[in-house]
Amino acid sequence: MACNLKHLKRSSQSCEENYSGIGTSVYVAFVEDLEAPVEYSDSAAGFNGVADFKFKSGKGFYQLDIKKKSGKVTAESNGQGKGFTNVLTFVINNNMEDMALISRAMNNADTLWMAATGTKNKEGQDGYYAIYDKNFAPEVAISADTGDTPDSDNGFTVTVTGTPMRYPLPRYYGVLDIEQESIPEEGGE
Repeated sequence: MACNLKHLKRSSQSCEENYSGIGTSVYVAFVEDLEAPVEYSDSAAGFNGVADFKFKSGKGFYQLDIKKKSGKVTAESNGQGKGFTNVLTFVINNNMEDMALISRAMNNADTLWMAATGTKNKEGQDGYYAIYDKNFAPEVAISADTGDTPDSDNGFTVTVTGTPMRYPLPRYYGVLDIEQESIPEEGGE
């Protein structure tokens, strides 16, 4: 339990909720847009700070708005000495502008992905789950569904699988350099 019930008034000030899932946005960038490959930080069991993900001029992460309660990140061991598989799954609303072009770009390029953890580090930087490995590009699977009745769920389901990766649920704390333009049709260029 996150709160001390014995001293309700005092403890309620430091009482924190524990929410699951990810927020309503995920972030994708093209590996070719990085100035250099990014290395794991063994001390952080993920990636260090803002200096890690440096992009070429005019490049950065693209924000994708996802359906509420549709996103999650899971991790599973591949066996002793074989790393981990990390999977980011989410649904993008069917009405997102240019979704067919965006899907093609994500499907045909080496990408790296971030999903907000909802936490901050002691320096106050936002936390993200990072699906990226400089040696093994994540696989992206995209499926679209119109639904079959007016109350059906519809949209684009995206599954990003990073394997092998050194850590389960690797994190990055820092500021994301968000690109303001839409995702280019042919990837990073």
